[in-house]
Amino acid sequence: MSAPYVSIRRLVDNSLAAMLAAVEVYNKPQMTYRDEVAVMLVVNAWELALKATLRQQRQSIFYPKKPGQRYLSLSIDDALARVNAGKSWPVGVDGAATTVNIKALTEYRDRAIHLYNARGLGAVIHPFLQQNVLNYRDFVLARFRKDLADSMTWQLLPLGATAPADAVQFMKADKSSTMVAEVEDFINELRGLMDSAEASGADMSRLAVVYDIHLQSQKKMSSADLVVAVSSTASGQIAIQKTDPNLTHPYSATELIERVNKRRKGRALSSYDLQVICWKESLRENAKYSWKHSNVASHVWSGAAISYLSSIPDQRFDAIRDEYKTHVRIKRTQATNAVSGRK
Repeated sequence: MSAPYVSIRRLVDNSLAAMLAAVEVYNKPQMTYRDEVAVMLVVNAWELALKATLRQQRQSIFYPKKPGQRYLSLSIDDALARVNAGKSWPVGVDGAATTVNIKALTEYRDRAIHLYNARGLGAVIHPFLQQNVLNYRDFVLARFRKDLADSMTWQLLPLGATAPADAVQFMKADKSSTMVAEVEDFINELRGLMDSAEASGADMSRLAVVYDIHLQSQKKMSSADLVVAVSSTASGQIAIQKTDPNLTHPYSATELIERVNKRRKGRALSSYDLQVICWKESLRENAKYSWKHSNVASHVWSGAAISYLSSIPDQRFDAIRDEYKTHVRIKRTQATNAVSGRK
């Protein structure tokens, strides 16, 4: 018996419904089990969207059928693996970082389903959850031309009995040794995922969103931001710190080009290509991609720069090269004429 027919349209519609339900549940002013239910729905939304992507590419979303058993559809981990293997992430959505973001929520979901999570982990997972919704919107819009924002006509700002956390956000956890160990274990799991993503040159802005007290999105988060201060002598607290540009922008120009060339499909880029694209698009002035200490001459680069440069086709680089040559020629002519005029 062949595998059952699965509608791509229904997968996408149900995926959007799950994500909207997650947002609605999370934003309810009074609800127990809020974080767990919201994360379960978000993970489900991604699983359906990934399966729709595989079906869109005429791939099976079922495991090989075993005798006497019904067809079983892919788990989210296997669906993620196949989307990554097929390089099916849309341009502008960094697959490595988005995968880590989803896996962070999957880890939280699995702990909730099979037992329960320690108190305090909801505040830890929130930055990943917020970024996940943004990643999902970009993914589904690029893949299926469906915009999550069409069904969400307002924005929520946090209103509560206490003010938003300051630059360092402290979250209370149970002081018992068993709870402390569980929180530390979960944080260590997240750090491992984030370290792997950062080492691969992932766009770290796709991992988590962190807000300061003015609700200005910081957009960068690395594993170093998850600084664990949970111990029997630390008042049971976890600290999430703002990011350090030395961690979010770790690559020299040479390392940037090397990592870009490993990921892009076109010809190998050179330092000249980096020079011309910086001239054209002012990348060195864009904090998302570049950072320079006031006492250092050279710039350093982020994982977002790797993702962006990897997505630019050869034709655009060639066109910018020609434009830059014309620009340099005009500048030289103007300089020569200025010198001749002075004489």
